[in-house]
Amino acid sequence: SIPTPCGCRRVLSVDDNDYNQMVITHSLKRLRFDVVKKFNGQEALHLLQNLSEAGLGTCGEDGCSIFNVIITDLHMPIINGIELIRNVRSLTGVIGKIPIILLSATDEKEKIEEGFQAGMNNFICKPFTEEAIRLTLNGYKL
Repeated sequence: SIPTPCGCRRVLSVDDNDYNQMVITHSLKRLRFDVVKKFNGQEALHLLQNLSEAGLGTCGEDGCSIFNVIITDLHMPIINGIELIRNVRSLTGVIGKIPIILLSATDEKEKIEEGFQAGMNNFICKPFTEEAIRLTLNGYKL
């Protein structure tokens, strides 16, 4: 994970489905994470590019501008999860190194392998449990 000087625990959640966002946010908040939600890969990439270009990725008076982890859905409009992962990995500085977890209902081995090749760090299959999220995030020492 990306350490934060202030000890922030922030996750960028990227999913186009309102219900999925609600479930993941609820689970993450119960695990004491702050959650920033984006509803497609383009929105998430725009946010991350702005942080990267501004040289941000630290904590400051205005709050924490870094994410410990990105959790993204696979199937989304505009920019899907795999494309988002590729684009994030091309960003400079700490932003391009944030661990990325792909969250999807697919169990297609080709898609999962494509995600790893693109630079994802882990995969959680939907439907997921809060325990699955906790165990996965614990692997990043969060």
